[in-house]
Amino acid sequence: MHRRQLLAATAPALLGAPGALAQGAAPGGARAPFPNRPVRIVVGVAPGIGTIDLTARAVAEPMGEALGQPVVVENRAGAGGILAAEFVARAPADGHVLFLGGADTIVHAFLLAGRPPMDPFKDFTPIARATRDHWMVVATPSLGVDTLAGLAERGKAAPDQLNYASFGVGTLFHLLGARLSQRLGFEAVHVPYRGDYTPDLLAGRVSFLVQPTALLMPHVQAGRLKALAVLSPERLPAMPEVPTIAEAGYPDLGFNMGIILFAPGGTPPEVVARLNTAFDGAAKSPAVRGRLADMSLETVGGSLDTAAEYTRWMVEFIDGMREAVLGSAR
Repeated sequence: MHRRQLLAATAPALLGAPGALAQGAAPGGARAPFPNRPVRIVVGVAPGIGTIDLTARAVAEPMGEALGQPVVVENRAGAGGILAAEFVARAPADGHVLFLGGADTIVHAFLLAGRPPMDPFKDFTPIARATRDHWMVVATPSLGVDTLAGLAERGKAAPDQLNYASFGVGTLFHLLGARLSQRLGFEAVHVPYRGDYTPDLLAGRVSFLVQPTALLMPHVQAGRLKALAVLSPERLPAMPEVPTIAEAGYPDLGFNMGIILFAPGGTPPEVVARLNTAFDGAAKSPAVRGRLADMSLETVGGSLDTAAEYTRWMVEFIDGMREAVLGSAR
């Protein structure tokens, strides 16, 4: 199904599916108060890996205080985050099991052949936008390049000898790496990883990659990686010496994206509203803002309408990039 058909067919679910109030009802029509047990935020990466895990752990405690129940982070790594997304999509729609990740993961699962499809709108309910992430292009120092122009020259001189890493075929990391190498005019080898590829990157076995700045900045500052450009529209205060992608001559490669908190589709509106309020308060608290700002992560929060609109934009953007990079949205 093409993304326009997908959006047209499923957009009403963003506003709440008919019969959603019936979800989670107890015998006799009464519903147990929410929350009545710990709330789980499921993420699709291993502990300590990625901005998603870092964000989940930063908001868990203050969000739990607002809800009156503990909020715990559950890691279900594998398949580029699809295993975690599938688990939450099939969980009871009562607000106790949530998914924190990018809509790119859901779109990836929906479009990936050979898997039962997940619908970005019917199977999930957007709760809140969590972050606005800054992304960066880095290269291993062993390449001997200091700029994007240098990376392009090196890649053209050695076709198919440079590689980049991702968390799986069709994931955002894959699409950004492929788009970068295509735009720079050389072919690079994509190497998908199930877990952390940082050791191979630091050892020089991975040539370059595009990844959130939060995970790369300590290695750049220590000289273990070379920052070539940030994809944000402005230079980052933490690394003012690193040019923007536009300054490097590739304004069309500019990119900012974040992550979203989702509940299963059909979660009751009053539960969704309470989760939004709790998450928004946690994300905007000075403690969480400061903790994530230290990693160049900008917390967003906001209303349910903002979360739904951002989800819609992400679906369009990611699916469009799949078509441009991979030649097909299916």
